[in-house]
Amino acid sequence: WCEEGGLRRFAIALSREPVGPKLRRGDQRIPEGDYRIAGDPRPSRFHRFIPIDYPSIADADRALASRLIPNAVHRQIVAAHEAGRLPPQDTRLGGLLGFHGEGRRWRGDLDLDWTEGCVAVADEAIDWLARHAARGTPVSIRP
Repeated sequence: WCEEGGLRRFAIALSREPVGPKLRRGDQRIPEGDYRIAGDPRPSRFHRFIPIDYPSIADADRALASRLIPNAVHRQIVAAHEAGRLPPQDTRLGGLLGFHGEGRRWRGDLDLDWTEGCVAVADEAIDWLARHAARGTPVSIRP
């Protein structure tokens, strides 16, 4: 839903492996679940990038249970979320994920799944999101 009322829909491109949730760095999948916008929009090679607070506590719980991350890393992720900070982005779960535009290279290719773990939208759509989705905005990713 948007502030002006009504629902905004955008064409998207997903990751190269769009089936199933992100499990670890390099798996070419997008996170699935509930997140928040974790920082200000910034310029990127894909026009503009808006980060999310991946990995979530639920992601960390799954990774701990499967022994992908140790207790210490799990505690760091949980502590970051509890403090309202961006969780560590350099763990085996991966990081630096969010929403971005197409940029020159992918302009017009939203019918392909080409990202490495982010959700891509048209450059005009990422500009709209940058104006309307402030830090802390809830995001639900359910492909």
